Amino acid sequence: MSGNKNTPTAQPKLNGTTAAAHPSAPKNGSAPSNGKIVPRVDSVVPVASTKWLALETYHYTDEDGKQRQWDVATRTTKPKVDNSNGVSNTTPGNTRSTADAVVIIPLLSSKSNPSNKLETLLVTQFRPPVNGYTMEFPAGLVDAGETVEAAALRELREETGFVGEFCSAVPDVSRAVCMSPGLATETVHVVLVQVDLDNPYNHGTPKPELDDGEHVTLHRVPLDEGLKTLVDTCPAMPIMGLYLFAMGFQLGKQQQQAEKK
Repeated sequence: MSGNKNTPTAQPKLNGTTAAAHPSAPKNGSAPSNGKIVPRVDSVVPVASTKWLALETYHYTDEDGKQRQWDVATRTTKPKVDNSNGVSNTTPGNTRSTADAVVIIPLLSSKSNPSNKLETLLVTQFRPPVNGYTMEFPAGLVDAGETVEAAALRELREETGFVGEFCSAVPDVSRAVCMSPGLATETVHVVLVQVDLDNPYNHGTPKPELDDGEHVTLHRVPLDEGLKTLVDTCPAMPIMGLYLFAMGFQLGKQQQQAEKK
């Protein structure tokens, strides 16, 4: 999975120009006091692309000062990095992010019926790369010029039909997190969205607004210790983030029970 190898020492080019060193890299090639070089990506060389994906070779300098290569997959729709305002595009609170997508954790509750258990929404769909069905939280790409919160609310509505809260309970946005850093540049924001079941739009069985060719089965499940059993026994392959969420939820419940004894 590494895909890295030694490369010539000449500085690679990016679109005909010398790539700038990483902002945190020591000047004039000097090393920090521990003798290690601050690793940095020196340049990116396109290899091939389709409408949605591109293969690129990253030329980078490692901690020993050696120049190496890494083959990387990236989305052609990925927003460009722009830190000209001095604010990182992956920090919490920066809603106009360079992350590719949002992963939504819906929290369904009703004030008029507080006895109802807290629920969440999961979706199953066929994923060609794994040649099978997967179980996931609702998710989708962030459109150009769209805030993370707006993308989360839009994708939730389109994929599940449910309408999330924005005014009474602002979505809780995580920092950008990586998905498979040994393979791809993809990053996402995890967004907690409150869904008010007393809202008339959420009564009954809301109708999703799926794209052409998108076939999604919605699952409304209790958010309790049974979630881990569900993802363990469902025929669909759970996505890693959902599985880790279920494991963490179960461990939290077990810890609560142990403290009560």
